[in-house]
Amino acid sequence: MQSPRTRSQFAPSTPLKPRKQRRSPRYTRPRKISRIPTPAPSTENGNKTRNTPVWFVQHKLGETPWEKQQEILNAVRDHRLVAVRSCNASGKTYAAALAAVWWLMTHDEAIVITTAPSDRQVKETIWREIRTIHSKNKHLIRGKITATRLELSNKRFAYGFSTNTAERFQGFHNENILIIVDEASGVREFIFDAIVGSMTSHNAKMLMIGNPTSLAGTFYDAFHKNRKHWKTIHISAFDTPNIKLDLQPGDNGYTPGLATRPWADDVLKQHGDTSSAYQVRVLGQFPDAADDTLISLKSIEEAINRSFDYGHDDEPVMGLDVARFGNDQTVAIVRRGPEVIQLAAHRKTDLMHTTGRAIEIAQSHGVKTIFVDDIGLGGGVTDRINELQKNREIRDLKAVGINGANKSDEPEKFPNLRTQMFHGLRQRFIDREISIPNDAELISQLASITYRYSSNNKLQIESKQQIRDAGRQSPDKADALALAFCAPNHQQRNNQLFAFPLTREGVEQYKQHMGFNQ
Repeated sequence: MQSPRTRSQFAPSTPLKPRKQRRSPRYTRPRKISRIPTPAPSTENGNKTRNTPVWFVQHKLGETPWEKQQEILNAVRDHRLVAVRSCNASGKTYAAALAAVWWLMTHDEAIVITTAPSDRQVKETIWREIRTIHSKNKHLIRGKITATRLELSNKRFAYGFSTNTAERFQGFHNENILIIVDEASGVREFIFDAIVGSMTSHNAKMLMIGNPTSLAGTFYDAFHKNRKHWKTIHISAFDTPNIKLDLQPGDNGYTPGLATRPWADDVLKQHGDTSSAYQVRVLGQFPDAADDTLISLKSIEEAINRSFDYGHDDEPVMGLDVARFGNDQTVAIVRRGPEVIQLAAHRKTDLMHTTGRAIEIAQSHGVKTIFVDDIGLGGGVTDRINELQKNREIRDLKAVGINGANKSDEPEKFPNLRTQMFHGLRQRFIDREISIPNDAELISQLASITYRYSSNNKLQIESKQQIRDAGRQSPDKADALALAFCAPNHQQRNNQLFAFPLTREGVEQYKQHMGFNQ
C-alpha cells in the first residue's frame, strides 16, 4: 500500500509565478482635491489674468459680473485703497469674494485677509460667497477650504476673522496682501489702525465695502475728508440691473439676489424718501443725520459756499480753538455776518506763536473781538492778547474767554455753555443763516456731533474727551465755528441780544464793545 502523497509531491518541478491581481479598468483611485496645492500661475498666463481681473472672472470662473462689480474688480487692480458704499443687495460682497479668489490665483505668493464686525458676518457674507465660488470651480482652484480659510499652498491663502483685538493682524505680512473689510461702517477705529500697520509692502491693498450707516470713522472719512486718498465707488439700487433695466423673474439678464423694484418701492412707502432707511438701504447714501446727530449732513452740505441776496455790514468776529493735545489742531475761524471768510489751522506750536498768529489773522480782517476756548492753553492766549491790549502793544482787539464747561445762561435747557452754543449753531443751519467753506474736516466734524437727553430732560452733546475716548478726531474746527458764531449779527439786535448767551462778563464786554446799549 502506497503512502499518501504529501503536498510537496504534487508541486511542479518549477515554481509558478504569483498571479497578479486584476483591477477593473474603470477603477481610479480617488484624489483628495483639498490636499493638492494649486499650481502657481505661469508667467505668461499669470500676467494676463493678473492684469485683467474681469477677463479672469468671466473666462476662468465662468461668472458674469455686472457693471459695478467689474468696476470694483478693476479698482482693486489699479488702486491701493478702495472704498465701496452701497445699497442693500447690490452684489458688492460677491464682487469682493471674486476679487479675493482672483488675487490668490494670479500671484505666486499672496495673502487675503477678510474681516467684519462679527463672526456671523464673516462666515455668512463674504465667506459664504468664497465657498460658493470654490464649490463651482474645484477643478481650477483646488486647495483646502474651511468655513473661513482657503489654502492653495503654504504661501497662498485667504483667512477670515472678526476681532476686537488689534494684535490678531500682526504677522500677516506679504508682498502681495489684500485686506477686505466687510460691513466697514461697523468696524472699530483701532482695528483700522492695525490693518494699516500690516500694509507695509509695495503691493498691499485694502478694499472696504459696506452700507453707509455711520457718519464717523474710517469708512465715512474715505468718502469725505480722506477721499483724495481713496478710490471710491457708489452703488445705488437704481444702478443695479434688475431695477435699471426693469427686469422681472424669468427675463433674460434677471439676477436673483440683486435689488428689485418692488423691494425699493416697499422701503419708500414704509419710510419715505427723506428717511435714513431709504437713503442708506436704497440710495446707498450716508444719511442726512443719525438719530442722535445734532446737525444733519444735508443742512451742512447745503450751507457750503451759500450766498446771500442781502448785504451785511457786521464787524468781523473770530473764534479760536487752541490745541490741547498732540494730534489736536489750533483753529481760527473768521466770519462776517453769516459767512465764514477764513479758516486757518495749524498743529503743535507754542503759546506765543499761537497768540501771534491769532493776532495776525484778526488784524488782517479788522477783527476787534476774538472768542477763545478758555480751557487749558486757551486761557493763556486770552490773557496774553488782553495783556498786549492793556499795554497798548496792539489796538482795537480784545479776547473773550469762553469756558464750555461753565453753567449755561439757560440752565433749565442746557447743562453747560458748550451744549448751548452748539444748539444755537444747529439752529443757524436749520434757518439757513450760515455759509461755510468746503472743508472736508469741518463737514465731517459737524456731522459727527451727537447728543442725548439727560434724566432731567436737558439736551447734552458729547464732550471733547468722550469723542477722543471713542477714537475719533477732536472736533477742533467745529468748536472754532461755534465760537465764531456765539456773537449776534446786526440783523438780530432788535430781536435778541445774543444768539448764544455767554458768561455774564463776556456778554457785558461784548455789549460795551459793539455799542449794543445805544
